[in-house]
Amino acid sequence: MTEVLLAASGPKTRDLFSSMLGELGYTDILCVSTGREAWRLLQEKSFSLVLIVSPLREGKGFDLAKMAAQTTAGVILICRPILYEEASTRLESTGVFVLSTDMGRRFFNEAVKLMAAVHKRLAGAEPQTERMQQKLKDIRIVDKAKCLLIQYEGMTEEDAHRRIEKQAMDRRLPKREIAEEILASYSSS
Repeated sequence: MTEVLLAASGPKTRDLFSSMLGELGYTDILCVSTGREAWRLLQEKSFSLVLIVSPLREGKGFDLAKMAAQTTAGVILICRPILYEEASTRLESTGVFVLSTDMGRRFFNEAVKLMAAVHKRLAGAEPQTERMQQKLKDIRIVDKAKCLLIQYEGMTEEDAHRRIEKQAMDRRLPKREIAEEILASYSSS
């Protein structure tokens, strides 16, 4: 996805940065003028790039940048030179790329390319992270079921593990499903 979210309070600023992004090949650009609108869109959609031109109508945009950095998007905050040090200090540990308005077009282009690369890396890692989280959930469920078998059936951990594994193989079901059945049978009694 090459969709860009551009948050800038002034229409001239939005037009300028939309034009610069267009020159870099970004054609799907959603423009908003407030952090509130941007936050709502961040919760509804995925973006490859979030560009925040500070200040916004309700503030400097630092909190919006932090929230956007929790997604897979590359995030750039552009601010006036007078705010640059504060923005850099507050956002340096979040992965937000902070630029000053006196940066020049070439530096802006390089920053956008860098954030596009960051987005590709993060988006590629997301499915793997989800699979690992699901595996951890499965392990926890199986461990809970083993604990119940140990507690109520007087089994050893090894015997409980073997029972879950054997039922899963015999019934051709994942161990998690067998463990859920065990959990359900002891929670209903």
